[in-house]
Amino acid sequence: MTTPAFQDLLERLGARERSIQRAACHEACERLKGEPPLRDALLELLRSGSPEARFAAAWVVFRSGRPSLRLLAPLLDSLELADGDRRWEAAHLLVLLGRLQGEVFPVLCHEAAGSEVPMRRRMALYALRELAPERDETQRTFLSALDDADPEVRRAALSCLGKLAAPQPACLDRALAILASDPDPRMQQLASVLAVQLTRSLPAERGRVQRALETALAGPAPLEKAARLALARLESSGIPPQNQE
Repeated sequence: MTTPAFQDLLERLGARERSIQRAACHEACERLKGEPPLRDALLELLRSGSPEARFAAAWVVFRSGRPSLRLLAPLLDSLELADGDRRWEAAHLLVLLGRLQGEVFPVLCHEAAGSEVPMRRRMALYALRELAPERDETQRTFLSALDDADPEVRRAALSCLGKLAAPQPACLDRALAILASDPDPRMQQLASVLAVQLTRSLPAERGRVQRALETALAGPAPLEKAARLALARLESSGIPPQNQE
């Protein structure tokens, strides 16, 4: 049960207005130093508060120096919050938690592939991008998400491919296939940028990327512009053209 001494603070932690909630979060961090019972109230808020309040409680408990897997569920739920700043902060905290707790990584992979909420799938992809860009499972998750039913999730997955530590040729294959014939013009434009990014890791594919971009110059005006800019980036990338017979 929440004590009256904490009631006002806990209500402000659940405020929809960010400035009020932010101030309450910092106040709670300070009060925890001298009022240990506040921690029990925060843990109760983690379990039964509003989505905004659970996010704030997770933030305070995390910043108070005791992050544990009990924060995983409320942080995952916070990936669905309407406020973008809160969503990104939750993703950031998940990344930090994942660096401390190995169980977070497979959960994020599962969320990116299987959550019923597109926003949650998309934010899980972004968290994976920062948490483990070097892992093969991350790459497979991104490639699978290119077939997601939600266009925003697909775009997120495509952009995330460019952040992989060691992208495999399959990533470039998908990017060039999207560039050539994807029905989503924004995916095609993103693919033109990504193809050049991937060429830095796969320099032997420079010629194939250049030919694909030159073909895209014949596309609609937005794609033509994106391809032209990508060709300019490719030209200035310092990656030498491959010898041609």
